[in-house]
Amino acid sequence: MLKITIPGAIEKLIEALLILFGIFIIIQILIKLSGGSWSTEDIILSLLIFNIGATFTIGIMLAQLKSDHNHLKTQFKSLANDFKEHNKKSTK
Repeated sequence: MLKITIPGAIEKLIEALLILFGIFIIIQILIKLSGGSWSTEDIILSLLIFNIGATFTIGIMLAQLKSDHNHLKTQFKSLANDFKEHNKKSTK
């Protein structure tokens, strides 16, 4: 069963909005190439905002991955210690 928490849902919403914003920027760039509606400064500013949003999103994902890795690392150490104790008991 898929369990989604509130922060996870907010993160997915931000990622979806960032993807939609990126698609919108691509469409505006294509329109600009064909004689478009946005000025060059507006496109550059939107690309800058998209870049900042993508950087923060990647940073959040990296922080979660690192924290998940640390959690698994402590669990693995605990499992290894339990296994060592079990081997000591079984060899006696």
